Amino acid sequence: MARMNARRLPTFAGLVAAILLAVLGVGVSELTRPYFDEGTPLTWLHPVAAAMGLLVGWFFTGPKLQKRKGKPVAIGLTSSIVQAFLTMFIFASDLMLTRALRNSYRTVMEAVAGVFEAMMDYGIRVAQPDVIVATLLGGVLVGFITNWVARRTR
Repeated sequence: MARMNARRLPTFAGLVAAILLAVLGVGVSELTRPYFDEGTPLTWLHPVAAAMGLLVGWFFTGPKLQKRKGKPVAIGLTSSIVQAFLTMFIFASDLMLTRALRNSYRTVMEAVAGVFEAMMDYGIRVAQPDVIVATLLGGVLVGFITNWVARRTR
């Protein structure tokens, strides 16, 4: 009898998805560099994008495709968009904390709204055709490759 709270075992599909999304994150983040102002600190852009790719691939993409819980295209697209969203959220939160330490916000709600304003600013800044196409096509490719691996492994 299976336990209800049994831990999910890692799968090879999850590992492949994590690696592919990390590579996609680094590639897309490199495409976004020219769209930021020259003084913008982007030291952590690649590591954060890769880390978000690892997390999304390991916990979402791989398990979904391993259990055949959706179409590879849809799961791949969702994964790449979630990865981009999480990466922007991390950087927007960092910007909010920097501003909060400088007493730029009067209330907590103003600071929370600042995160989403910064995310919108980042989103508008990097919503360029090459970045969008790379994110979407990369997500589809990740979905297909991970699905192929999931069907051939356990």
